[in-house]
This record gives sequence, C-alpha cells and structure tokens, in this order.
Amino acid sequence: MNLSNPANLLIAGIYFLTVGILSFFSLFGVYILIRYGRSAPLTLSIILVYSFLFLKIFADSFQTLTLILS
Repeated sequence: MNLSNPANLLIAGIYFLTVGILSFFSLFGVYILIRYGRSAPLTLSIILVYSFLFLKIFADSFQTLTLILS
C-alpha cells in the first residue's frame, strides 16, 4: 500500500475509521446477544459464525483496498 500520496492516506484513514466504528457497533450487538440471549449454545454458535463472517469480510475488503492503493 503506497501511503505517500495524501489521497491514498485519506482513503486508508476513512477505511480504518469505518472499520473501527463498525467494530464498536458489532461488539455492542454481541454484548446484547450475550446479555439477553435465550440459550447459551445458540448464542455461542451465532457469535462464532458472526465473528468469522465479520473477519472474513474485513480481510477481503482490506485486500481490495491494498490492491486499489498500490
């Protein structure tokens, strides 16, 4: 990723800010699910699937951002 260009730096900053905000709201949703979930095994399975998908989506989007800014 070439961050010497100010536009690339701004785009990367916006990306990481968006990821941070989405991670905060995602953690809040996981907290609500843990706190008010009906059964522990169902809650755990939903959280594991959700966290895998969340990490997979952001890994793919970071790879795309890296390719765009190269």
